[in-house]
Amino acid sequence: MRHEVSPIDDEIDIKEIFRTLYRYKYMIFFFVLIFGLVSAYIAYFKANIYEASSTVEVGVQDRSSSSHDILNAAMDPGALSSDTEIAIIKSRFLAKKALKYVDFTHHYYTTKKFKEIELYKNAPFRVGMLKGFNVSFELYPIDPKHYRLVVEKAKDSNGTEWHYDKVHLYGEEIDTAHFHLNVVRTGKMKANRYRFDIAKDNTPSGGVNAAQTSKYSTILRISYEDNVALRAQEYANALAKAYIEQNVEKKTKEATLKLNFIDKQLKRINENLKSSAVKIEEFKKGTNTISLSSKAEVIITQMSDAEAKLDTISMESQILNNLYKQIKKEKHLESISIAGIGSGNEALSSQITLLQEAILKKQVLREDYTEMYPAVVKLKKQISYLKRSIIDTIKNLKVSINEKKKLLEKSIEKYQKNLNKLPADERMYGQLQRKFAVNEKIYSYLLEQQSATAIIKAATVSRNRMLDSALLPASPVKPKRKMIVLVGLILGLIVGISLAFLRNFLDDRIQTEEDVTHATDLPMLGYVPHMKKSTDEIKVFTSPKSAVAESFRNLRTNLQFMVRKNRSHVIAVTSTIGGEGKTTVCINLAGIMSMAGKKTILLNLDMRKPTLHEKFALSNKYGMSTLLSGSTTLKNVIQKTAYENLDVITSGPVPPNPSELIQKELMDKLIDKLREVYDVIILDTPPIGLVTDARTLMHKADTSIYILRAGYSKKGFIHKIKELSSHREIQGLAILLNDVNIERSGYGYGYGYGYGYYAEDKK
Repeated sequence: MRHEVSPIDDEIDIKEIFRTLYRYKYMIFFFVLIFGLVSAYIAYFKANIYEASSTVEVGVQDRSSSSHDILNAAMDPGALSSDTEIAIIKSRFLAKKALKYVDFTHHYYTTKKFKEIELYKNAPFRVGMLKGFNVSFELYPIDPKHYRLVVEKAKDSNGTEWHYDKVHLYGEEIDTAHFHLNVVRTGKMKANRYRFDIAKDNTPSGGVNAAQTSKYSTILRISYEDNVALRAQEYANALAKAYIEQNVEKKTKEATLKLNFIDKQLKRINENLKSSAVKIEEFKKGTNTISLSSKAEVIITQMSDAEAKLDTISMESQILNNLYKQIKKEKHLESISIAGIGSGNEALSSQITLLQEAILKKQVLREDYTEMYPAVVKLKKQISYLKRSIIDTIKNLKVSINEKKKLLEKSIEKYQKNLNKLPADERMYGQLQRKFAVNEKIYSYLLEQQSATAIIKAATVSRNRMLDSALLPASPVKPKRKMIVLVGLILGLIVGISLAFLRNFLDDRIQTEEDVTHATDLPMLGYVPHMKKSTDEIKVFTSPKSAVAESFRNLRTNLQFMVRKNRSHVIAVTSTIGGEGKTTVCINLAGIMSMAGKKTILLNLDMRKPTLHEKFALSNKYGMSTLLSGSTTLKNVIQKTAYENLDVITSGPVPPNPSELIQKELMDKLIDKLREVYDVIILDTPPIGLVTDARTLMHKADTSIYILRAGYSKKGFIHKIKELSSHREIQGLAILLNDVNIERSGYGYGYGYGYGYYAEDKK
């Protein structure tokens, strides 16, 4: 059967949570304060990071236009691939170009408001260095002409530590075994101390980011983060400029390679053309041949067309052979030129483009990751696959070209046979005319390609452009100081609350009534609030309207339900160990009983550590020890107090055998005798956890009150109470929780009485 949790149980759990939080509120506040201060310290001293962004537009090919249109082909820069362009922007290749415009080697620092900040170009001096790179130098201005140069705990290449501290003139060349530099003053020295270090390599210190402004946009945003706002602006613009320049250089390089190839072919064909023209003229003069017959012209035209095609195919074959060798060597694959590849080889061009993209992506990833990084491994497999695919494609293209060459060669051979049937002069003239025509056609084709390539070379300049240059950042993007402090406060709160619940879990001390009621079924008589330390502990008399007095009134009321009618009420009060407030409870309980008009007597049976007589300022010459030992009479040991209806029997001198005295029959007779005179008899017994006297006395009592002190008594003490409850001879066993901190435990102010109780205590 499923156990249903009652709303009361839920309410108790919630109360316990809030009590725990309230109990450890100062500790929680301490951790929130500490974490808040630490996070504020981190947020304050963390360097500002500025972000500058520039935007560039990248040209996109119009796929709808005809591929045979020379102008459209000339204006085509290729389609935009965002991953490729972003990889280029983040590459070391582009960074090297951008670093020509920005200086990351010289770093000048000063301290403002306890923080070290970099001055960059705002430094009032400049340093030239030939030796001593990556060493931290401190500069202390002395006067307009002199400064002090200090180096502390630097190490040379051998690991030997060295120091330096001397005064120099500005502009003076300083050449030592460890460094060689000069410092030139460029402005007014406003600070008392500066620091500088010069790096040997010009390397950007921040992070580069690039992204499309939208999914289908051809506009890229180039962003750079740096701890200096001006340098962030300069490098973002330098990257955009370098990106545009490299894009133009790439297209120009491809066109230049193609032009060089065409120029070489034009030079060769031009020489052949001139030679053919000379031979025709010489043949005409020698044979008086003016023209060919119509049949010969047809054969010559067909042969020249076939030979022109054969020559073009041979050039494509040569280009493919060169490309094949470059792929096989696996060198500089990212800069492969596809100039000269025919328009029918789009598949090969696409594969080469994909290969270059994959190589660039791998280069970018290798800057931050090893060869074993999953993305790098994936790209290596992709590159290997693309290289095999390109090689297979080239092989297939070469097979196709060879088949075309064979067909053309057969056609030329056929035309040659037909030409051989003509007369000798006409045949010779036809061959010369054919060679001239072939060279003329090839020359025209190459001139056309040269013109188209020249247009491509010139047109690539205008395709990419910078739209917006980076502006000087007005405020830093990092760190988010408010967020850092907020996170610190939240972490402090979490840690504080966690430790509060951990301490509460590990704390084996009794704190509230719930700690008792959850552990035992014995009745709770109530609780006594915390009493402020004072010489007077009889609060029911000195502060009758206090919360303490009210708690004892409540205790008196609860005890009335446990007394038999027409009989005196014998109450035994005990605790587990000393210090739980047993005697204080006895005194105030006796006082509150006497205030109700009940004739009350208090017996101090804790004869080993007698303190009761001190509370009432009574003599302890005679008492329970002398009475039980037969040295005196009952009349002599009963002492009147300053309060009406309240008498006391002190413990008397400390006896050597208190346990034996308590166990005498005289003790039973004493209680019976007192019952005849007093309404309430209170027995202040020794701690039951230390001696057995209390158990003997509890057997003689009508009601036994077990005292537990909040924040002092251990939860394990409840096991002792359970053990006592198993003895049937002990009647009316109940628990009273003493010294409860009302504010910490959340009990409120009492049982229906006003705030004046506390006001009186505070007076």
